[in-house]
Amino acid sequence: MMTCASTSVLQITVASRKSVPMLRPKLAVLLVLLSASLSVTTAQQQTPSNPVAPSQLALALPATASLSTEELHRPTAESSSAEGVIRVAPAPPKAKKLPSQRPFRTAAFGIKANTLGAGAELATPLFRRFNLRSGVNFLAFAYPFGIDGVNYDANLHFRSSQSTLDWFPLGHSFHISPGILYSKNTVSSTATVPAGQNFSLGDQDFVNSVVDPVHGNMSLAYPRNFSPMLLLGFGNILPRTSRRLSIPVELGVAYTGAPTINVNLTGTACTNQGCTSFASNSEAQASLTQEIKKINEDLKRVPVYPILSLGVAYHF
Repeated sequence: MMTCASTSVLQITVASRKSVPMLRPKLAVLLVLLSASLSVTTAQQQTPSNPVAPSQLALALPATASLSTEELHRPTAESSSAEGVIRVAPAPPKAKKLPSQRPFRTAAFGIKANTLGAGAELATPLFRRFNLRSGVNFLAFAYPFGIDGVNYDANLHFRSSQSTLDWFPLGHSFHISPGILYSKNTVSSTATVPAGQNFSLGDQDFVNSVVDPVHGNMSLAYPRNFSPMLLLGFGNILPRTSRRLSIPVELGVAYTGAPTINVNLTGTACTNQGCTSFASNSEAQASLTQEIKKINEDLKRVPVYPILSLGVAYHF
């Protein structure tokens, strides 16, 4: 009996020793599962009681994730919130309304100061690079001057109107403006010589009389009323942009022809041969005619009238 018992104990011992290697892998797996369960439990204890909703997680993401490449370069406004920083792209600026460019229905008005006087003008667009412009000018002032001892107190009265076709070859402010100038200019003046003073007419020298001093009048006239003109300038009073205010500057000439001057003198003047009346002495009149011819020859050198203009215009 004891032998049988010993044999059974020995078999159990051997069997238990043989089962140990088979239990070790199962025990390792059990330990790994137990460790993972403890980690999950610890993480749940550290998690806030209010979990972040999926929509809040989406807001917390950078807004640039859904923006295009062009929108990434736009300035953004940042606002802080409990969930994170939200970047909101500003709305694009509204495009400015361009002024109308309809021929004869769109206009610009301008005022200017130029060598033709103070003026006002209106313009309307014709084509993309062409404007039609018309204006009027007024000028009146006194201009005293002296020639060879004779004093002239001139009064100038300039009245003119002009129409030009403004061409913008480069599509910007520089323009070339051919046109027509209608002018009605008059210059009148009194002519006087101080008593006892020397003066000359042509090649003859005179001494003015004290009793009946020489006096008279002078006038200047232009040969034509209609004159071709050409202007170059900068500034478009009908800009093709959102601007409505402009400051045009122009420089040019009008081919008015050389003006002619005429002088009439009366009174008494003396020479080495005695005193004579201008009204009745042919030699005195010949000297006066020679003087007038000399002045007109000088005026022939300038057959054009210079134009320099600076103005301000507004596009309706």
